[in-house]
Amino acid sequence: MNKLYRFRKNGNRFIQVQFRHLPGKWMSTGTNDRDEAVRFAERFLSNTGCTPAKSMTFREFATGFFSPEDPRGYRHWNLKHGKKYQDDHYVQQQAFLDNYLIPKFGDYLIDSITDVMIDDFIVDLVGVNGHELADNTKNKVLTAMRVILYEAKRMKLVSTNVASDVMQITETHNARKPFTGTELRLMFPNDDKKLLDIWRTPMWACYFLVMRDTGFRPGEVAGLMRSNYIPALHGVYTKQSVHGSTRTLQKRIKTTDSGFKYKTGVLTSQTERLLQEYMSTLEGDFLFLRLGKLLRTEVSNKHLKASITRAGVSLDGRTQYSLRHSFETDLTGHVEDKVLLELMAHTQYHTEYDHRTPEMILRELQPVRQLLEQRNTSSERPLEAK
Repeated sequence: MNKLYRFRKNGNRFIQVQFRHLPGKWMSTGTNDRDEAVRFAERFLSNTGCTPAKSMTFREFATGFFSPEDPRGYRHWNLKHGKKYQDDHYVQQQAFLDNYLIPKFGDYLIDSITDVMIDDFIVDLVGVNGHELADNTKNKVLTAMRVILYEAKRMKLVSTNVASDVMQITETHNARKPFTGTELRLMFPNDDKKLLDIWRTPMWACYFLVMRDTGFRPGEVAGLMRSNYIPALHGVYTKQSVHGSTRTLQKRIKTTDSGFKYKTGVLTSQTERLLQEYMSTLEGDFLFLRLGKLLRTEVSNKHLKASITRAGVSLDGRTQYSLRHSFETDLTGHVEDKVLLELMAHTQYHTEYDHRTPEMILRELQPVRQLLEQRNTSSERPLEAK
């Protein structure tokens, strides 16, 4: 037996355990709960002094694994290998560890965890709110486990990374749902008074109008400044974004490391007119401040929920990102792929050979404005390119 102990369950009896140093002897753990059985086994090993020096619990090994303290050197290892991740990535991974992995596997010896245990845990994983997690999130939790056990294997604490043997869940039922054309027209009526009745203030109306027209991410809209608006080209661009939870300004966008260092977008006439009126009332450089502070995603999501309820639209689990999905959905097939890649800041080619400025890109994107105008006035898809 390679493991320090193993379990079996016979009929109505309590879970039994057999230890490697006591071959052939099975003893009752006094429980039918798997986690309690693990704790029984760990206490027994500890009390008898039979735990090998190199063995440790998952909690002992993994606590703070993705944190800035970097107890296992994971962040340092990534940097040395040219893997650059933003703090958001590590914060999310640490949350998966603290909220799901340690509560489940913390008391297990790290070399006693099996692929079956991980698989059974992942497929039925429930969030902290009591609802089953989306398939995409489950896969991210599994990825965090793989990373941790990879390091444990590198340190010779486990012989194999059993999490690598666990199959990822096929993500088929959790795609982000866009707003339909009908819903967008209810949310953004052409009548300015009705629009302000829905969004309440010029700031919020302009914030969400810009998001609707450009497909920018929430943080990218939140970080826009006066200088990012180019009236002569009816558009905006940005090279920065606001961190969704910390509200700090980052001199980068999500795709900065993967290719695109900027985002560009053109504005419809209603958006541009209201934006110009709104900007005339501002004193500072940033376009969207609340109580003098940059916007957090949580705050703007709450405003979206209240506003679209006033518009008679059901949120149905959607967020600001659904406006981005609506944008891409409505333009796909109606503009050249290269133009859509520019608008979404998605890339599959080598951008190091592309030296165009945001102003040059905006000149190329002027035909998109017609499509956006038509989207806001036509009854429904499909759009007709001019």
